[in-house]
Amino acid sequence: MEYVDILIIIFSYLLGCINTGYYYTSFFYKQDIRAVGTNVTGAMNVSRIAGKKGFVITFLGDALKGALVVIICRLLQLKDITVMFCILMVILGHIFPLQLKFHGGKGLSTAVGAFLVLDPLLIIFLLITCAALLPFIRRYTVTSLFALMLLPLELFIDDYSWLTIGFIFLYMLILVFACRDNLKDYLQSRAYQGKGKGKDKY
Repeated sequence: MEYVDILIIIFSYLLGCINTGYYYTSFFYKQDIRAVGTNVTGAMNVSRIAGKKGFVITFLGDALKGALVVIICRLLQLKDITVMFCILMVILGHIFPLQLKFHGGKGLSTAVGAFLVLDPLLIIFLLITCAALLPFIRRYTVTSLFALMLLPLELFIDDYSWLTIGFIFLYMLILVFACRDNLKDYLQSRAYQGKGKGKDKY
């Protein structure tokens, strides 16, 4: 790796640290969004106090970070592996922002922005899988997580490079970890519903 690659990787992390939801709510609502609802800086949580407008602004702002990183890498004609590392760092910066004591968002919006510029087919795969799963799961975040879990397999079937599949798998693990509370809550609710149905039989 050349020094330019290293600088862009560091820049990607620092850019990721700029959590749109945190600064938007701090400036306009004088609140730390991390003390509200799910205690993260993401669009869904911001909508609790800022409504649909806050959701859209936060989602677009966070997605733009991911997109911008890939655009810069492409303009500089950096190697594919550097692009993948930059995406990794912008996601990590969003989830673990240095200036916010490593307490940020969940990274989904940032990943979407990066994937859209990296390869629009990734978003198409995710949207198709989400459309198939949503009627059964009925939770947007959890549906997105299951779609992400299936994405590496879909890329393998579509004959993507091992570099892409490996990094997508890594991103998936990080995003699932960041959203683990959503998964835990969903699985617990499903288990509770299962027990309830069992009792109804008697």
